[in-house]
Amino acid sequence: MGVVSKFAVKFSHILDLIARALVVAIMVLGVTNVITRFFGINIPGTIEWTEFLAAMVIGLSLAYCGAQSGHIFLELFTDKFPIKVQHWLQIVIDLLSMVFLSLSFWRIILYANDMKLSGQVSMTTKTPYYMFIYVVAFGLLAYALVTLGSMADSLRKGVQR
Repeated sequence: MGVVSKFAVKFSHILDLIARALVVAIMVLGVTNVITRFFGINIPGTIEWTEFLAAMVIGLSLAYCGAQSGHIFLELFTDKFPIKVQHWLQIVIDLLSMVFLSLSFWRIILYANDMKLSGQVSMTTKTPYYMFIYVVAFGLLAYALVTLGSMADSLRKGVQR
């Protein structure tokens, strides 16, 4: 594993730990809201904050899933190829994934900037949307870094064989 891969895996693990903490926050918020309803108290914006936190969980956990090879991979087809072809095919897939993730990151950042300039806020708590969109974009950038590390490792293996 190369330097980029090691850094990407460690960094994605940190982001995943943050995502796990956010899942706990979602659970605490939901349980607290249910319990406080017994006393006639309702926590305003519970649904909004659950949605915000869930979006951040998804964005921040993507990179770690990619680092653990948790995404769908068509081994059924690629296992039939020689090892060297498999490595080069992985490089092409990683390159295409990195291009897609980079373009997605860029477009989501532009979208978040538009949301910031327009002043879009949630209805109940008046929380700006753009902050959470930036977090999702950052998660995509981290996933692109993981893909870059995977591509570098595949390149090294492909050249060695």
